[in-house]
This record gives sequence, C-alpha cells and structure tokens, in this order.
Amino acid sequence: MAQFTGIHREILQDGTIKHVLVRDEQGNEQIKAAKDYISEGIRPQLDDLPEVGTDSEFPQDAKG
Repeated sequence: MAQFTGIHREILQDGTIKHVLVRDEQGNEQIKAAKDYISEGIRPQLDDLPEVGTDSEFPQDAKG
C-alpha cells in the first residue's frame, strides 16, 4: 500500500472540509475524504494542514 503525505485541505465557505489533497512517495496526487484521511492515519494530522478555500465542486491540485 502506498504511503501518503497530506498537502492541504479544501474548505468550503461554511468551514466544511470538502477534500484533502495527498501525495504518494512517487509524487502522485489524489483527493481523499477527510474521514478516510483520518482513518488511514495519514500525516500530518488533519488540523495541521493548510487550508485552501474553495467554492468549486471540483477539487484543486497543489499547482492551481
């Protein structure tokens, strides 16, 4: 199983965490639900990740 590192969490205007962007050891990025991020024990902890505001239905990547 790939090891992931958290990059940022995407936050809606009401403060709800929409997605968490993670990166694996090869540099590939993917989106995880906050509950999956927590249950998989990915680091750093969810509350320690920077927030990126979004009102978009689609996730943002670290480049944009």
